[in-house]
Amino acid sequence: LKFMKDLLKGHKIVALVYGFACHGIFLLAGTVMYFSILTGFKYSIGSLEGIYAIIMNFLLLIQFPFFHSFLLSGAGMRVLDKFGPREYARSLRTTIYATFASLQLLGLFCFWSYSGIIMWEIPYPYSLIMIFLNLCSWLLLTTSSIQAGYQVQTGSLGWTSLYKNKRPEFPDMPVKGLFSIVRQPIYISFIFVLWSTPNMSADLFTVSIFYTGYCFLGPFLKERRFHKIYGKRFLIYKSRVPYFFPAIVKKRVNN
Repeated sequence: LKFMKDLLKGHKIVALVYGFACHGIFLLAGTVMYFSILTGFKYSIGSLEGIYAIIMNFLLLIQFPFFHSFLLSGAGMRVLDKFGPREYARSLRTTIYATFASLQLLGLFCFWSYSGIIMWEIPYPYSLIMIFLNLCSWLLLTTSSIQAGYQVQTGSLGWTSLYKNKRPEFPDMPVKGLFSIVRQPIYISFIFVLWSTPNMSADLFTVSIFYTGYCFLGPFLKERRFHKIYGKRFLIYKSRVPYFFPAIVKKRVNN
């Protein structure tokens, strides 16, 4: 009875609703992305043709990096706050942000208009090798996300903090595990996910090229934020751990 009374408190209901929506959309986007990459966008539901398909696909391509970066700015944070109840909006920022990111990926991989042009197609049973590599890439992506702080990456930090009626406590700067080898293991893993497919269409090739570039350049903005937050500690870490390509000789990084 006490559990039910506690659950009926306004902030807990809001937290659970936002949490359910965030993780539900997150799982749906991940599933759609997984099958779209393995099939080379063959089953995407976009139906435009010609110049209209090119324009729409281009907009779908650029919307993720643009809004993903904008929503991390001060103005972007204020936009995120408009999607939550006024008294809970700040607590729910990470949850709303992760929900938007999932919706953006879902839009890209669902509504892309397929061209039908095949770059390469690896037949069975050799295709199983690429599928295995793709699963390994997803495992690498999951591992690096956990080491970076899964609460932030999945959006759970916001709604769980609200449920417990406390301020969100962000994880410390990641320096261990994969982050002791390179500074951007999440972005590197995402590149591996994009390219490890047995069915490379011109559509997936375009997306992979574009997002490979974004994964290399985008983290510079994140590192500027890290510099502001962690100061000298980040600069020491930056001097000892390579940005994207692992060093042959590993230097020790103090926490």
